[in-house]
Amino acid sequence: ILSSLAFAAAIIAPAEAQQLLEASDGQVISGYVSATGVTRLSFVGDAAASIQMGQGGDGPGFSIVHEPAKGDLYLTLVRDPRRGERAAAASFFVTTREGFTYQVELTAQEVPSTQISIRNPEITLRAAQAKTASDPQEVRIVTLTRAMWSGLTIDGYGIERPYQRERAAGSLRMSVSAVYEGRDLTGRVLTVRNNTPGAVSVDEALFMAPGVLSVTLKGPRTLQSGETAQI
Repeated sequence: ILSSLAFAAAIIAPAEAQQLLEASDGQVISGYVSATGVTRLSFVGDAAASIQMGQGGDGPGFSIVHEPAKGDLYLTLVRDPRRGERAAAASFFVTTREGFTYQVELTAQEVPSTQISIRNPEITLRAAQAKTASDPQEVRIVTLTRAMWSGLTIDGYGIERPYQRERAAGSLRMSVSAVYEGRDLTGRVLTVRNNTPGAVSVDEALFMAPGVLSVTLKGPRTLQSGETAQI
């Protein structure tokens, strides 16, 4: 059932010379910097706007250069740690142009110059929702319906699989199997079951209501006792 109506971290195993990290706003980004070379920190679909750290520009044993055109950061370990400081580590906060703030905690490793790419799923979702919203509604409905029937993820939509008890719907029992939540469309996958001793006919018209744009039936249109279908 599609109705007219907005959503979405983990660390991905790094390649040998590149770390791909995923984080949401306010989260801690953990990784490593080169102990002897330069470490580049970039933001997928975003850019660093400001940095907050101690020592007025030099943190415990490291320095940062902000490249303003692309918004990348370049980190270098520059001195031995002072008493009480953690050895060979970089710790700071960064705020991006899109308004996200991250706490960055990096340890040093004996590797050549390396790169760290930060990906925020919210940025990906925003871009996908903008692209989806520009498509004709009929195309978006068909695309969403196909994803719902296949049980697949779809750009621009968050998916919930709530646990709900069956409730009565006329001669049927009905429960929500999945909810696809987008900015202006919501899709619900319903499971209906014939709880009567006899056969019951099922038709899309039974589920049409104000605000519902499309209903499709997957399964038999006549349910025998105990049989189920998906809407």
